[in-house]
Amino acid sequence: MAPSRIVELASSIEQNTRKVDDYFAANALPSPSFDPSTPPDLPLPPDIAQAKEAVLEAMDELQALLLGPMPKIFHDLIHTPTSLTSLHAIARFKWANSFGPTETTTTSKLAETAGLHKADVDRLVRHAISSRLLLEPSPGVIAHSAMSNTISNVPLLREWIEETCENMWSSAPRIVPAVEKWPGSEEPTETAWNLAHHTSENFFVSLGKDEAKAKRFADSMSFFQSAPDMQTSLVIDNYDWSKYKTIVDVGGSHGLVALELVKRFPEITATVQDLPEVISAAPTSVEPRERVTFQAYNFFTEQPVKDADVYLFRMIFHNWGDKYCLQILQNLIPALKKGAKIVINDHVVPEPGVLSLYKDRSVRAFDLVMKQCFNAKERSISDWTALLKKVDERFDIVEVKRPQGSQLQIIDVVWK
Repeated sequence: MAPSRIVELASSIEQNTRKVDDYFAANALPSPSFDPSTPPDLPLPPDIAQAKEAVLEAMDELQALLLGPMPKIFHDLIHTPTSLTSLHAIARFKWANSFGPTETTTTSKLAETAGLHKADVDRLVRHAISSRLLLEPSPGVIAHSAMSNTISNVPLLREWIEETCENMWSSAPRIVPAVEKWPGSEEPTETAWNLAHHTSENFFVSLGKDEAKAKRFADSMSFFQSAPDMQTSLVIDNYDWSKYKTIVDVGGSHGLVALELVKRFPEITATVQDLPEVISAAPTSVEPRERVTFQAYNFFTEQPVKDADVYLFRMIFHNWGDKYCLQILQNLIPALKKGAKIVINDHVVPEPGVLSLYKDRSVRAFDLVMKQCFNAKERSISDWTALLKKVDERFDIVEVKRPQGSQLQIIDVVWK
């Protein structure tokens, strides 16, 4: 008699966990722990990372099977609305930074730090402990866990958590009312975020009116883009820039990509374009600044730099629905010479059914984040192809490449 699915999954978990554990032992690495001394993240070689993923994937399916339909709904889904509450509190009130990694605290001290009622803090801390965000080594004594210590020590992680909770988490429950109110809308003023924040302004306009919120968002994006799989070096190292002399980085912020390109390739000159308020804060003392021009530009107007070799769009289009991406690309056409390249460095999501449900879940969750805040979306290669052809048949995708270790892909487009 063949083993049941739950036994198969349990066997897979056991076998792959042993592979991971053997690797830790052979390399004198600490076994995974909730102790605050645990490293924030531990890079693993591909085969061990694959074994770890296999464990997590099997655990996900096994838990769902063992819970069964009704308990699964109640255990994992119905409780989700409060899942981030204590994490939000830790970030908002800076609790992780209020005591040292080897120190302890109490809920009374945490309440005093935050200016909150102790009874409220007791409940928030209890929730945090249940998620292992904090530890309670003895009754009433609160200590760091691996997660709270990571929040304390990893630069800008706290800002990213608070931004996520304030804008993404708060908007998520409004997605269904938003799609009901504005069916098929691609307008950035008709989103779940608009409903949640009771405003008719789009996300970025509203953000620009509050200096503290704008800074928090900028810091959170700096954290997000500092991840190893988001490094600018991935697009620089994995595209043949040496063939070109003039680069325009559209929406290039403070010019991280452009400045690195001109350092590596002495023949390249670059123009970095962004909104006036972004360009005004761009660095002025970075070398070699003389081959980088910063230009205020709104990509919903005609592209002013004509006949460049390459126009780079790094993480631009995923912030906009197709309607607005069409406008951005149409505004580029008058500037293009035959053979010009459009390099799109952005997410390319797999077609439905390619990933396991476990892996696909995070992809679809991120896609909904783009919907809820901007009425934008993540695109598959068929979506990208259709979008470009809808703008103009003369846009032709030459290659789609995902550099090893990169979250983003490079879509190499030629203007024919």
